[in-house]
Amino acid sequence: MDNSKQLKCVVVDDEPLAMEMMASYVRKTPYLKLEGAFSNSLEALDFLRSDEIHLAFLDIQMPDLNGLELGNLLAGRSTRIVFVTAYEQYALQGFKVEALDYLLKPVSYADFLRAADRGLRWFERPGNDACLAEEGIADADAGPGAAKAESIRQEPGQTDCIFVRADYRWVRIRLEDILFVESVRDYVKIHLDPEGKSKQDTPGAPYCVMTLQSMKILEDWLPSSSFLRVHRSFMVNMDQVSAVERGRIVFANGENVPVSDSYRAALDEAIQKKALS
Repeated sequence: MDNSKQLKCVVVDDEPLAMEMMASYVRKTPYLKLEGAFSNSLEALDFLRSDEIHLAFLDIQMPDLNGLELGNLLAGRSTRIVFVTAYEQYALQGFKVEALDYLLKPVSYADFLRAADRGLRWFERPGNDACLAEEGIADADAGPGAAKAESIRQEPGQTDCIFVRADYRWVRIRLEDILFVESVRDYVKIHLDPEGKSKQDTPGAPYCVMTLQSMKILEDWLPSSSFLRVHRSFMVNMDQVSAVERGRIVFANGENVPVSDSYRAALDEAIQKKALS
């Protein structure tokens, strides 16, 4: 893969060993290109403001300007941020500045790759970066010139399941096992029935699959006869609903999702179609 088809990256960490480790991860990843490694966050800010960088791997605890402050100063730019820290308590703050991912030290190469792959898929999506779209960045596991990565697939003739891309795997999900779908910024989380069979295909996170996709795209894929949008951020499998009460939908495992006023009429109509007269 030539340099024009690589994501431009920087690493910012005031600990030299940690900075060099992350820099080495970038160097050995074919679809990434290291543009700079900084131990000083102020120097990194000047560089990030003057150059078009795709991914920035930022330590959080740094003198002068910490990673969260640096991330906030980059708001509105196309640079996507991956926070790297030894302190788990910063995770919520990291996601508030719309970080692409959050890695806990010590960071393994496998964890790094998962975050890098999310970055690759984000920039592959139409409209996220016109320059990359023209350059034609290839899928992470395909050769040059390959089609842009999809996040959802369905086997010909198969209407009872879909394949969803999660990290480096295609995960098979039976539609009947889906409880609800939740929109989380650029991703959707597919929540699964703990008693279903799809959990066997998602090791490490058996009841939830997260994929880089929009709610609208997934809504188009799923059959409207069973799946209903009940909130801007939630779509439910009506066949899995246990109860509807006080503005929320409840499932057998105790999970629940809210119903917004704008979708209440559609929910009432769906219930009436299956209600005893």
